[in-house]
Amino acid sequence: MQIKEMVKDYIQQISDTKKAAFDRGIITTRYEIKGIKTKMLDDFAKSLVRIGADFYELPRDNYEEIILSGFYIAHSHLPMEDRMTMLKRFLPYIDNWGACDTIVSRLKGFESEKEFFFSLLKREESYEIRFGIVWLLKFQLKDNLKRVISEIDKVQNHDYYVEMAKAWCYAEAFIYDYNFMYNFLQKLDNAFVRNKTIQKVCDSYRISDEEKDNLRKLRVKYRKKQ
Repeated sequence: MQIKEMVKDYIQQISDTKKAAFDRGIITTRYEIKGIKTKMLDDFAKSLVRIGADFYELPRDNYEEIILSGFYIAHSHLPMEDRMTMLKRFLPYIDNWGACDTIVSRLKGFESEKEFFFSLLKREESYEIRFGIVWLLKFQLKDNLKRVISEIDKVQNHDYYVEMAKAWCYAEAFIYDYNFMYNFLQKLDNAFVRNKTIQKVCDSYRISDEEKDNLRKLRVKYRKKQ
């Protein structure tokens, strides 16, 4: 059986209409959603790697097939140069936060390619920027905090999912260097990102109540986007 047919058959067999309906309620994408648990896609991607499936033969016609391709890259044993070639060709398929964040979380081990992820911050496509932000916050923030924050602060794209990723990153950074981030937030002009960052920090159990109270004083009023 051809790889494409194998993937199509697998996706069809385990698709779940109830999960698909739920996923469509929280994810906006141009692709059809079949409704498959992430763990099942992850395990199937590993099996495709084991049998030596060709990445370029994998179908990418629906939401789950796109995530499967991302997982294949994450689990591939090919040289990093080949994996990066696959990733660069694959990125344009990502058009939603769900696929972006799910795939990025499995890209540990790509630290040698950190400059590529920094370069994504300069792209025009919103989800390529988000891809870069989320990877940096997961795999560079702790050890390279000041550069990560500085580069993300330069991003001028005001798409909702880009700004939410920025707030997520800034909030995580408070865990590692509260004083630096407090001073940074005081100077942050983007009221939406500023307030969302404060909200996320205040939801964290890793920040003290006193620190949260101080942060709440930095909230600013802003007009919601129409």
